Amino acid sequence: MLQTIRLFLAAAFFLTVVSAQAQTAPKCGHMNLGNLLESLPETTEANKQLEVLVNELGVKGDSLAKAFETAAAAFQADYQAGKLTPVVAQQQYAVLEKQQAEVTAYEQKLEAQVVAKREELLKPILTKVYDAIKMVAKENGYAMIFDTSTGATLYALESEDVTALVRKKLGLQ
Repeated sequence: MLQTIRLFLAAAFFLTVVSAQAQTAPKCGHMNLGNLLESLPETTEANKQLEVLVNELGVKGDSLAKAFETAAAAFQADYQAGKLTPVVAQQQYAVLEKQQAEVTAYEQKLEAQVVAKREELLKPILTKVYDAIKMVAKENGYAMIFDTSTGATLYALESEDVTALVRKKLGLQ
């Protein structure tokens, strides 16, 4: 009989604990990841490196574009003045099309290089920030942390701004 009472009390205690835990809402937090990233010195340095790359690659792109514009203007002037035979005009037009394709291809290559470099520079920064966010969430009992910079949070129960905790974890305080 005593065994049955102990078993009943243990089950009642277990159910009470489980019920109390089930009734507590998960703790939610929010932060503006975009603002945090902009405030990091590593991001500032990465943006400077990207700007240098864009400027270096842009010089060649600008010279290609100017050469094309000059050639196109000369072609148009000669064509309108009647200085070109139909065969020569067609040949020069083909050359201009090829030159324009080269400019377009270079611009696409430049854009791809910049995107790749940006990803290369930002990956370690994002990893560091996401690790800090995970540690803050675990240390402070957050079930979820929302990024308000993307506008992805449409509704959430009460949430706390955890930016200061993440900044502290990153050593920015």
